[in-house]
Amino acid sequence: TECAIGELKLPITNSLDSQLAVRYESYGGDVGASVTPKLALRWQATDWLAFRGSAGTTFRGPPQSFLSNRGTTLQFIGPTSAFKAVDVIGNPQLKPESAFASNIGAIVDVGSFFGSIDYWRFAFNDAFQLESFNQIVTAYVAKGCADGGAGAATAACAALRGHVFPIGTTAAGIARVDTNRINGSDIVTSGIDVLAQYTVDSLYNGQLTAGVQGTYTLNYKSDDFVDINGALLATGEDSNGKLNVTNPFFPLPPLKGAIFVKYVHGAQHFTYEMHYTAPYEDQQPGSQYPKIDSFVTHDLHYNVSFLNDKAQVSLSVLNLFDEDPPQTFTNLNYDPYTASAFGRMIKVGVTYTLGGS
Repeated sequence: TECAIGELKLPITNSLDSQLAVRYESYGGDVGASVTPKLALRWQATDWLAFRGSAGTTFRGPPQSFLSNRGTTLQFIGPTSAFKAVDVIGNPQLKPESAFASNIGAIVDVGSFFGSIDYWRFAFNDAFQLESFNQIVTAYVAKGCADGGAGAATAACAALRGHVFPIGTTAAGIARVDTNRINGSDIVTSGIDVLAQYTVDSLYNGQLTAGVQGTYTLNYKSDDFVDINGALLATGEDSNGKLNVTNPFFPLPPLKGAIFVKYVHGAQHFTYEMHYTAPYEDQQPGSQYPKIDSFVTHDLHYNVSFLNDKAQVSLSVLNLFDEDPPQTFTNLNYDPYTASAFGRMIKVGVTYTLGGS
């Protein structure tokens, strides 16, 4: 891989700055090379108010693990109502993934208050995706691709039959499903990031900071889903706020946020955090939990330094109230991408740095 980066910071006026950047990347072989520019602007409208924005392109070559290798997992496949072997196959013909990224926002910094709000948008082309085994089998059944089925002789079924083994079997007889790494559907996603915090100095000879931060996703829209041969698996959809078991995407709750309180007193640091994940939906037909509950956890952290900062002791209590993750209609009965099943955890750490004065 070859890479070169150029960056130029150019003041336009006393209050308006610009930043130009260009990145060149060459992955060699069939992946190729790209030039990705970026422009960022910042306008300091007043002493306490600033506006910022940027626009640019990105380029990502496929990881080596996407180009080759083959792995097998056991997955629950909805249309078969059973666990089946699912093979994941690398694809040496993958093209690079590219995107156009943009954002615009504002910063408020006045006295003890700091806050920011940003709108962001990403438009992905040739996005790296893994074919959805649920979409493959659902399309195989719906189109009648089994031997003697209504669509068995069609071009679409010819593509779908190559994923299913034994070839031509009914849904009940499926033993394994092949899925491939592909350049999948184009995606457009956007959302809003928010941060607000207030700091109180000289509080009992310490400093207290309290705030809130979070991300609200507005959409995550994809084009139609197709397989490696171009056969239609499912129509495009907005996957925001869904568990996304029936498509290639990860679960995506519409809102994730946190409230935090930090107190620093000399060498001692105390932190409290409350993490919140909003409810989201399971679009699987017949799901026992069509609406997945919110998930709220509370964490406490304490650390202290001594011996001229050469030694530190830390204590953390994660998921203070031992909250269980919300139930989902999945293999593990919960969503491991969004919640944790570990329950309350207590961590103790001791660090000592050798040498120095």
